[in-house]
Amino acid sequence: MRGEVRRVVCRSCGVRTMQVPWARTGSRFTRRFEDEVAWFLQRADQTATAQYFGIAWESAGRIARRVVEEKLAGRGHAARFMGVDEISYGRPRKFLTVVVDHETGQVVWAAEGKNAETLGKYFNSLTAAEREAIEVVTMDMSAAFKKAVEESVPTAVIVYDRFHVMQLLSRAVDEVRRAEMRACLDPAVKAMLKGTRWALLKNEWNLTLSEQQKLAALPKVNGRLYRARLLRDAFQIIFQCETVQEADARWNEWKGWALRSRLKPFLTLARTIADHWEGIRRFIELRITNAPVEGYNSKIRMISHRAFGFHHPSSLIAMIKLNCAGITLTPVGHGRLARAA
Repeated sequence: MRGEVRRVVCRSCGVRTMQVPWARTGSRFTRRFEDEVAWFLQRADQTATAQYFGIAWESAGRIARRVVEEKLAGRGHAARFMGVDEISYGRPRKFLTVVVDHETGQVVWAAEGKNAETLGKYFNSLTAAEREAIEVVTMDMSAAFKKAVEESVPTAVIVYDRFHVMQLLSRAVDEVRRAEMRACLDPAVKAMLKGTRWALLKNEWNLTLSEQQKLAALPKVNGRLYRARLLRDAFQIIFQCETVQEADARWNEWKGWALRSRLKPFLTLARTIADHWEGIRRFIELRITNAPVEGYNSKIRMISHRAFGFHHPSSLIAMIKLNCAGITLTPVGHGRLARAA
């Protein structure tokens, strides 16, 4: 099949190639060919895809951007229940801010950076009505993200991710362990403490028999470290509360215990949690976490590692949207097999 593509001369914009129905604007390839390439890009890295189709590596990237632009045109990226997180990529460390719609489970927006200004760009891209429609924002305890939400959508409810809070608690336990290791002078006791690192960070139901035995001996070996483990487990029970009132009561008990514990990491953590308690306790009411965003973080890292990095963040963002924004493509070969069946 052949078609004649004419070039026209415009007095205001110069020489331009006429638009044809079988190709996207600015492309030398047909739309069906680009869809085929994009389908491969959803399943393979850019280098392998370019080699398979016999095109330049840069051409594969441009195809991805054109397909994403067309498929997402007019869809919008507003979300009533949104999750936001930053993801690191490349060396030296660079960051992207990613926004996920909790209702659709899809990435709706991504941009380079991780500060308040970056997230502010997302809110600025929305209409006033779309910003007012945002009800819930899940995030970690990032001061930058909190500032952007409070300035742009003050009516939205912030929910701090429970898994991020538990990560901070585990980090506090490990800081206590490291301090006790440095202060310990008995080689035998030091060896026992060294073997408790992973056991201390695991949940009770994930412990092996040997790890259970190590923790059982911990009260006799080091009371301070055992106290740190109990503080971590006690806070985890707060997330299992049925009502906000019960959670508040348990939190007040836990805070008093942590402040009396004489464990510096937990003294600091108790003050941090107190400053963010309103957002943490909202999990009890809404039962929503940042898990979908964290799940996409793993997929985005896989996309970046699979390509051995990207020259520019716009290329990575295009691949993220191609793979994580709900774009469905059907390759030509699959269509033929379906018709034959």
